[in-house]
Amino acid sequence: MLEIPIWRFCLRILILYIAVMLALRLMGKREIGQLSVFDFVVSIMIAELTAVPMEDARRPLWIPLLAMGILVALQLLVAIGQLKSHRFRHWVEGEPTVLVEHGQIRDREMRKTRYTMSDLLMQLREQGIADVRDVEFAILETSGKLSVLPKSQVRPVRPADLGVRTEREMIPMPLVSDGQVVQKTLQQLGRDEQWLRDELRRRGYARLEDVFYASIDGNGSLFIDAVDGTSSVCRGGASDPERHPPHERR
Repeated sequence: MLEIPIWRFCLRILILYIAVMLALRLMGKREIGQLSVFDFVVSIMIAELTAVPMEDARRPLWIPLLAMGILVALQLLVAIGQLKSHRFRHWVEGEPTVLVEHGQIRDREMRKTRYTMSDLLMQLREQGIADVRDVEFAILETSGKLSVLPKSQVRPVRPADLGVRTEREMIPMPLVSDGQVVQKTLQQLGRDEQWLRDELRRRGYARLEDVFYASIDGNGSLFIDAVDGTSSVCRGGASDPERHPPHERR
């Protein structure tokens, strides 16, 4: 049985939850696979620090909070040191290792990094490469991820290889997301919610509530996905400015 009121226990959980969120936010945005060894160790220590006061409600809460603050401060100092000094960054994170060069496996580097042939072949297959001879470079990054650069003869053909000029593309911007109007996009387009409702009505959506997701691309074309799962792609843009008014490119 708990020796403190349940509301105080819930308050402790809430405080620890907020503290962990702030700590991870200050540490920066990185995927789990991109964490350095130091970041990974700090994350584990923060998890341990929060687990102890949740298991034992008699422990003072300020001790793990102070420890988390010190860890985050140390992590930030290390991050600043990495920005200032390449040697220090090399000491903390190490350097990438080339495992395959011009189709040849560097077995000495494989042994040094304790990377087996099975690991290498699995990573190559996951990136769509079945033959080591098709690899120009395979580099083991400091995060543990394998970066693979295929040989030029087996790379997919690009428009630039054929001398074809392509137009600059823009990321479609959401107008409606999860049934809610994205006001930030409307402000960037210089439009208002009434314009959005009118455009949706032209395409057969009488109510904004019937639209789950809608976006606009660089040509002013709308993509609309209804709440019931059916979708409608409205094409057009500069060729039909009255029906599909394009927005200004930035």
